[in-house]
Amino acid sequence: MKKQILLFALSFFFTNLMLAQTWETMASLPDGNLDARHHPVTFSVNGFGYLMGGSVNGNASNDFMRYNPLSDTWKILPDFPGMARSFSYGTSRGTKAYIGFGGADGDIFNDLWEYDTESQEWTQLADCPCTARYHPAFIQLDDKIYVGMGNNPNNLKDWWEYDIPTDTWTQKDDLPGPSRHHPFYFGIDGIAYVGFGHGNNVGYDLSIYNDFYKFDPATDEWTQLNNFPGEGRVAGTQFDYKGKGYILSGDGDDHSFMEEGEFWEYHPDSDEWIQLTSHPGSSRWAPGNFVIDNYVYFMCGLSDVQLESDMMRFELEPLSSTNDEATSASITILPNPAKDAIIIVDDITPFSKIHLVNNHGQTIQTITSNQVDVETLPSGLYYLRFFKDDLVYNKKVMIVD
Repeated sequence: MKKQILLFALSFFFTNLMLAQTWETMASLPDGNLDARHHPVTFSVNGFGYLMGGSVNGNASNDFMRYNPLSDTWKILPDFPGMARSFSYGTSRGTKAYIGFGGADGDIFNDLWEYDTESQEWTQLADCPCTARYHPAFIQLDDKIYVGMGNNPNNLKDWWEYDIPTDTWTQKDDLPGPSRHHPFYFGIDGIAYVGFGHGNNVGYDLSIYNDFYKFDPATDEWTQLNNFPGEGRVAGTQFDYKGKGYILSGDGDDHSFMEEGEFWEYHPDSDEWIQLTSHPGSSRWAPGNFVIDNYVYFMCGLSDVQLESDMMRFELEPLSSTNDEATSASITILPNPAKDAIIIVDDITPFSKIHLVNNHGQTIQTITSNQVDVETLPSGLYYLRFFKDDLVYNKKVMIVD
């Protein structure tokens, strides 16, 4: 009996912990409803989110913008120099991002572009020697990009590997399941995961799948995994974060809106799915997302009300201190409380990044030196967060007038 009570209590605790995580409204795209779109290309690099193109009120676009989470603001950047497009995807590696495929006005692309966020320059790379296509899977694993499936106009199931250092493409074995377009996909620890999506759009095959597969580049082998436990779905958005995969929103198995914008987390070790807190409103067709720090930012897409230009975010996990007391104890902040500036009495080079965070959990400054100016900040409790590998060290700082 005690065991049953304990299990019930733990279940109640974790259920309520999950429900306590909520979606927060953030800044909409710069021109509001004029920027409403579906199929935006989205990615993040060095703490900024980027959004390019998509179908803007019915027209393919090549506009380009950057989101700053510290100020919750968007900045318009020079337009993408390639053809305006929708049904395209993007990814990022280090300081560079890659986008490609998609189409507009009857033109369908098999191109690939690189964007250098430091020089803010675009470079066109080698075209894929494959069939041009709309909305394929587009997955980055280390220095490779994997592209497959999609449609032109029939569904495809081929699978291609792009090697970034050599700018070359190689065809791999086809997906073993049915051909499809608009699948969900992500990469975890060097493995590509692909599934769901839409049956052939020629001949009015409205099959929406819930099957799921993984591709191991080390062996060039596909493996079929457990079917997704929810209804089949298509045309949502997806990402990976700290060894788990996530799928978010999209149409259900009737290729129409689901009552909720469902959010699911995939655990590769157990091949299991866990449902998280749905985003507000109905599900959305062809939205976008990017991940910055421990938040996923979700935007745009077609809801059951209208084409959207808004953005919201969800905290994937709280940033917390590590149990490595020795490292944490070695970090000293002087003075504390502080009025004008604080000094970090420690070598900051071992840390991948350092953030100054307010008491609401918002990152307000990225630290690059041992001295931090705090004179203009409102008085109150703040945290310095030190990131090293997968660990986070928190230090409280009190700022006074």
